[in-house]
Amino acid sequence: MRKSLISLFTVLLIATAAFGQNSGIGIGLSTDGLTGKYWMNGTNAIAVHWNFGSALAADYLFDMPDLLKITDNATPVYYGAGMTLGTHTDLNDDLEETTEFDLGVRGVIGISYYLSSYPVDIFIESTPTLKILGGGGFSFGGGFGIRYFF
Repeated sequence: MRKSLISLFTVLLIATAAFGQNSGIGIGLSTDGLTGKYWMNGTNAIAVHWNFGSALAADYLFDMPDLLKITDNATPVYYGAGMTLGTHTDLNDDLEETTEFDLGVRGVIGISYYLSSYPVDIFIESTPTLKILGGGGFSFGGGFGIRYFF
């Protein structure tokens, strides 16, 4: 399963990077690990997060660039929805360790700050998640990160 997730992430990462000027790839500074973002147009994007082995998430985002003006630089608020998949280990009734598949839907709300002198954004986001498979349940996650756009 881990090899499948790594392969899927690699394909998504290469596909995101191949679009050139309107795409961004960076390092997440939280539990999300690596993050990539592909701009489809000026207000819609697809973001992918991989936490180095056990989970992969993909989100469709809507940017609202004029909602919040903190400085002269762009500070868009964004929101969206996506999916997460991964694995976790657990104990069964016989107290044997098992690996279970996780699948969930998640919402995203966040804010970005674009540096005017460099093709870089700094972001913070919240990601409430409802697990459908893998034990079920509701959780809150989030992240803080930086992306370099090329």
